[in-house]
Amino acid sequence: PYADIVSELKALAREHGDLISLDTAENLYGQKPLKGCGRRKTPCHVYIAHITNHATAAEDPARPQVFFSGELHGNERVGPTATLEFARFILTSYHTNPWVKNLVDTRSITIVPTANALGYHLFTREELGIDVNRDFPIDDPVSCMQSRAARVLNEIFRANLFQL
Repeated sequence: PYADIVSELKALAREHGDLISLDTAENLYGQKPLKGCGRRKTPCHVYIAHITNHATAAEDPARPQVFFSGELHGNERVGPTATLEFARFILTSYHTNPWVKNLVDTRSITIVPTANALGYHLFTREELGIDVNRDFPIDDPVSCMQSRAARVLNEIFRANLFQL
């Protein structure tokens, strides 16, 4: 469930605060949260995890950036789990695995497990009836970016220079 994803992200941030920062698209990009996650219709925040060696990041402003998205369709379950497991592996292996330490020390990793948080919570493909994966300018440049998930991902890509 969505609540488990959020709980795990927050736990990773508490345990590994020197390597991960956790924020929401609502806070970073002014996106309005969609309500409907949980019994009390609490907001469905889109959490953004940023993993790097924050102590040395300022010394390396050209550090390559990498992006991992867990899902666009809310009924996609493997991606969010895989991105959380990847984050957990990177964070728990940092001090014991030289390859992982080098990766974190020389890269800036952005992870969004659930871009379509409401769809994930409701276990539905769409976000409020919109197929998020078809809501980008390449498909329809006139009426695109109707979903919050598409707008969030657009803002993330505008703010970062990801290596493809």
